[in-house]
Amino acid sequence: MKRALWFLLAFALLVAGIEALKVLVAWWQAGRPTPGAAEILSFAVFGVVAFAWWRHSVFTCRNNACLLPDRDADNTPEQR
Repeated sequence: MKRALWFLLAFALLVAGIEALKVLVAWWQAGRPTPGAAEILSFAVFGVVAFAWWRHSVFTCRNNACLLPDRDADNTPEQR
């Protein structure tokens, strides 16, 4: 059940991000007039979606698993 709720949330964020991007592209192509309520709300939604994507994407480094291992001082090529 918990996994289904997370999947539903991820799908909702995906749809919200796409719709926000559509509104922002239309606003940009209209010559960037003074933003209205729809554009301001789209900026906020797109920011939340971008943050969620960045936080839970392949760019995350959980438990330092993506860092290169430290080289031991005794095994450096200069000392061999």
